[in-house]
Amino acid sequence: MIYRGNFANWIDPQWRTLVLSMDGQARPRDWPPETAAESAEYQRAQEAGYDLTAVNWWVYEKQDLNLDINPTWCRGNTDWWITKLLPGQFMPMHTDPFTHYQDCKRYWVPLQDFQPGHLFVYGNNLIKDYSAGDVFEYYDSRDTHGAANIGHVPRVVLQVTEYV
Repeated sequence: MIYRGNFANWIDPQWRTLVLSMDGQARPRDWPPETAAESAEYQRAQEAGYDLTAVNWWVYEKQDLNLDINPTWCRGNTDWWITKLLPGQFMPMHTDPFTHYQDCKRYWVPLQDFQPGHLFVYGNNLIKDYSAGDVFEYYDSRDTHGAANIGHVPRVVLQVTEYV
């Protein structure tokens, strides 16, 4: 991943507070594989033995939070979502298939400082020792990544896709 700088002053602390105060879209449970954009990813996870009826992470999009987030480091149009992993939750290694069909850049932005047990795996690398507001760009938007929270506090991260 490419470190693009720290934008902590840009982050509104209310984003994290709002996400921590409510349930979002339960994944994978509420996104059935037969209708999911990631249907091939879901099939791969199911074949590996993952329970696709479980709630392993939470997703929050614009319509869930009634927020307008405009990343200052992006020049093109963007989509964003926030993910929350409670202690014991995880997101299996995956790619984001929607990135396979159009040119885009992907950014990973933690909304809190690194906590012991907050894992983000990008390819073969463990990303840690980050600070709230650090912006990391994927080398390739189609790269494999996953996350887990084996710590004791919720993990909250902003995901940004910029279309070029």
